[in-house]
Amino acid sequence: MKNLMMTLTLAVLSTGAFAAPEKITIETVEVKAFHSNLKGMDVVGAGGGIATPPVTAPVSTGVSMDQVGQVIGIAKDIVALGESVYTLVQKGKPSNTTDFTPISIVPKDPISKQIADPLDMENCSFPVQKKFATTMKSGATEVVKFEYMVIYTYGCSYNGVGKFIQNAIVQPVSVKTTYGWDFNASMKLAGIMNHGTKAEPVVGAMLTIKYSMNSWRTAFERNDTVHITGKGELKSYSN
Repeated sequence: MKNLMMTLTLAVLSTGAFAAPEKITIETVEVKAFHSNLKGMDVVGAGGGIATPPVTAPVSTGVSMDQVGQVIGIAKDIVALGESVYTLVQKGKPSNTTDFTPISIVPKDPISKQIADPLDMENCSFPVQKKFATTMKSGATEVVKFEYMVIYTYGCSYNGVGKFIQNAIVQPVSVKTTYGWDFNASMKLAGIMNHGTKAEPVVGAMLTIKYSMNSWRTAFERNDTVHITGKGELKSYSN
């Protein structure tokens, strides 16, 4: 009888070991309506408002050259300044975004070929912020939900020319994970480009948000890309 019970136990364990893998689905959507603690920055759309915590990312359009970080991208006469990689979430906890150096995309001076001082940029817009929510489900159960905001200013000109971007950053808003799941996220500048002409540049920037989601039986990675332009346009891509 003992041998029979041991055989049945092993059979059950073997069956569990070869169980069908989890069906993982991930979706990223823009939250069309939410309340911002920045004065005058409410975003209006369908549905009710969602309260967000105070925005701690820098929102001033003027920063000194010793505060803009290092050169992280060059495309002809366009230069991206900031940090190469930002940690957004570690082990399910949002990072302190006040330590981040936001990304600024500025020109080189056409005569001196030096990087333009951000303080010399003119006509920058008020800060714009858009909120996104990424949800991960295992079967029908929501196991991870990550909300974040993309914040940037646009339309900055240099000596009356071009449309450039300053203070672009991704800021985590909230993270929810179920027991047994670990979640990490980071952001980096994937590339810069010129949507305009050499005489009248309109810059574009691609920001990649990389997710890492793990449980005892599943490891999953995903990249979302946000494309913003000097005209204020924003488009989100997922893969």
